[in-house]
Amino acid sequence: MFGKLYRRGLRKKSGELSFQCNLCDSFCLKPMSELSREVPSCDGCGSTVRVRAIIQVLSLELFGQSLGLNDFPKRLDIAGLGMSDWEGYAGGLAKKFAYTNTFYHKEPRMDLRNIDLQLEGKFDFVISSEVFEHIPPPVSLAFENTRRLLKPTGVLIFSAPYSKEEETVEHFPELYDYRVVETDGIRKLVNVTRSGASQVFDNLTFHGGEGSTLEMRVFSESSLIREFQRAGFTRINIHKSPDFEHGIYWRSDWSLPMSVRI
Repeated sequence: MFGKLYRRGLRKKSGELSFQCNLCDSFCLKPMSELSREVPSCDGCGSTVRVRAIIQVLSLELFGQSLGLNDFPKRLDIAGLGMSDWEGYAGGLAKKFAYTNTFYHKEPRMDLRNIDLQLEGKFDFVISSEVFEHIPPPVSLAFENTRRLLKPTGVLIFSAPYSKEEETVEHFPELYDYRVVETDGIRKLVNVTRSGASQVFDNLTFHGGEGSTLEMRVFSESSLIREFQRAGFTRINIHKSPDFEHGIYWRSDWSLPMSVRI
């Protein structure tokens, strides 16, 4: 009876979408206007369209179909690595795979500017969602090191805010010796460049979450693709199609999730 009431799919007359969350299996009914990349829309776990899409893309890449996380087969032979993954799916991934979630600011640590050589070529998949916009420049090194973490057959599941402009906007292109200071409730970035010049930046943008969440840049789609290509990735897929069954619908054509292979 419950399943009949929540028959999944788009209800065109009412503008509502009934779906089953692919993280927690909750049945939800939401106006399409409330489905947004960063706004919680699952009544059970509070997942957003973006985090549901991360699991959708991972499922497509590993199994060729969009499964709910609880329906993933248990495959401890598949090695996965997360980069500050959302706890709403990190625990589930750890039950299904040989998966470790890592962090920039606490153990287990992962600094993409300086990876452990013993981890090279170890992972079938790496998830990086909303991380690369926070990595200090030059960000190209992080793309190269992520490729080095993957097996030749591995896949990177990636998301970051990006625009449709021609080039990435680097907020602090000469960042070298820096710190964030707070005075009277106002945070500023103080930097000394490699040449010894002093810089002070205000009007900083911080994203939610723990650790180092200062926004270093706003990517562009075209420059992201170039970064992947320079790092040795050749198969880059931007996932634009909706998955109404799991509440994944994109109201714009930027900042979409990607799957990237060598």
